[in-house]
Amino acid sequence: MTIETPDSSGLICSFVLQQEGAAVPLAWDTKFDPDSASGPIWLHFNLADTRASNWIAGCEAIPDDARDLLLDHDALARYEIADNGLALVIGDLHHDFNGDPEGFGTLRLYIDKHMLITGRRHPLMAVDQLRREMTHGAAITNTTDLLARMIELLAATFQRVVKENADVVDDAEDQILAGYVRDQGAELGRVRRLLARLRRHVNGERHALSQSLARAHRWTGNADTSELRQAVERLDGTAQDLELVQERARLLQEEIAGRLGEATNRNLYLLSVMTTVLLPINLITGIFGMNTGGLPWSHSEDGFWHAVIFMLIGITISLGFLRRNRIL
Repeated sequence: MTIETPDSSGLICSFVLQQEGAAVPLAWDTKFDPDSASGPIWLHFNLADTRASNWIAGCEAIPDDARDLLLDHDALARYEIADNGLALVIGDLHHDFNGDPEGFGTLRLYIDKHMLITGRRHPLMAVDQLRREMTHGAAITNTTDLLARMIELLAATFQRVVKENADVVDDAEDQILAGYVRDQGAELGRVRRLLARLRRHVNGERHALSQSLARAHRWTGNADTSELRQAVERLDGTAQDLELVQERARLLQEEIAGRLGEATNRNLYLLSVMTTVLLPINLITGIFGMNTGGLPWSHSEDGFWHAVIFMLIGITISLGFLRRNRIL
């Protein structure tokens, strides 16, 4: 079957993989015959361009199920068996990713022995890095190794985000151990929300890619898939690091809550002691403040000092009571 490649409208890049040497950029508007070509091809599309979507919808070399998945808008990571190939939806990070959970995007792809078709609706980090590597002469001979390299770059992208947030957690831990706990809770909460979203993406990809490995023979035949397995294992390691950082952030939030609770209890304790000590004073001042007749020492020049003496006696009795009961 002959594949007529599209023009530059909606097509970000295209390469022919060589058995020896670097991949060769594929010229626009050329016809590609998988049976007689020098190597497989990689076509990378901007799915936000309707012309790219129209080309994919009309390409008979792509199975129907794969075309449906490539043109779908569902961001859920998953895989579809499509004739002698496999269609996948995996997550990647936007180029303008800055800690916003909305900075996650999706990459859609179809792979078989002769071609790798990828598409995205927003510039993504890992696949764009792969494009630059291919442009600068990376030597990749088949679609399996190309997919493996893409997953490695994806794992490295996620690992960088995990490392940045691990540094944030380290700084927060240092501040908490130094006693500065009030300003760390919001930042740790942001980290936990971000990692929770990233964890859902990574776990979905791990499941889809693990299932894909079991069906790799559909497009690889007897070809070695060790590179692909190692790439998926690296993604598994990234997921484990992510869970560790997320768990540390949770424990630090619990530490903050515990320390704030201790401070609150200590303040309430001091307030209760002060209330008990001042209770006699409040009682005496309340009695002598009544606007009634017959109050003692109301006409005596020493009445004020008599009241003060009674207050001091009351405070002494209160303190003695607290100390005897080991409250103070």
